[in-house]
Amino acid sequence: MHERSFSRDAVLRALLDAKYETNYASTVVDCAWSELPAQRPSKSPNAAATAALLAEPGATPGELRPQARPLSTELAEMPNSLETPDRAVEMLFVIESPRVVLFGNLLSDEECDLLVSLSRDKLERSSVVNASTGAYDIHPHRTSSGTYFRRGENELLQRLERRIAELVECPVEQGEPIQVLHYEPGGEYKPHYDYFDPAHPGNQEVLAQGGQRIATLIMYLNDVTCGGSTVFPEVGLNVLPHKGHAVYFAYCDDAGALDVRTLHGGSPVKSGEKWIATKWFRQQPYIGTGA
Repeated sequence: MHERSFSRDAVLRALLDAKYETNYASTVVDCAWSELPAQRPSKSPNAAATAALLAEPGATPGELRPQARPLSTELAEMPNSLETPDRAVEMLFVIESPRVVLFGNLLSDEECDLLVSLSRDKLERSSVVNASTGAYDIHPHRTSSGTYFRRGENELLQRLERRIAELVECPVEQGEPIQVLHYEPGGEYKPHYDYFDPAHPGNQEVLAQGGQRIATLIMYLNDVTCGGSTVFPEVGLNVLPHKGHAVYFAYCDDAGALDVRTLHGGSPVKSGEKWIATKWFRQQPYIGTGA
């Protein structure tokens, strides 16, 4: 079991600093705190209600084991600047458990601008996987618009996918297609999990497309005037969007254990707009849409 390293007030402050509304932030913290192993019995009568508050449909935690082993246990031992085949990428910070890494200079300004330009005319309202039915539904917890590119769709995508695969030590074939998301003022993604709870029948189809998601890479394509950070309330971490930077976090080990501390969200954009590119990684080669 993991030890609590942050107080309830510290986590609440992190959410408030990320511009979440006071009532919502307080509810999330109360529910998350009640779900920590130090405070809950093995079968909490409020577990289902807590999961519904904390996670999007299709990504509720269920009865999952904490402290998944990171995707790569060698990242913390690497140099502060990593040489990929075509670009030097900085490691700005590393959290050991859960494994969270902030990369600097992952994308050039030109690459960021081109991804935005290629995406702007293709945007549609973002959806989430319905854990009960497997359908992709519009949900008020996610207010972005987005699009995706087929894996290797053009020279830019091929270059980025090779660079990312080298960086996180995960084959290109195990990566889902890059998805670009756009948030206007007020846009947000409330705290959720990126993995799929195998206990829910609606998740079986997506799990059959390459196994469980094991890690996420969020790439920031522009500088946001105010708000729009990536917040990890269980860790007390608030990552501010900076053009060309990317945050990576792992949540599934070889045995399939999932780390509930990777609860995360996109805080509301207060001023300006926010563009990000997201890439998820699977246990096996991904064979779903866009592969």
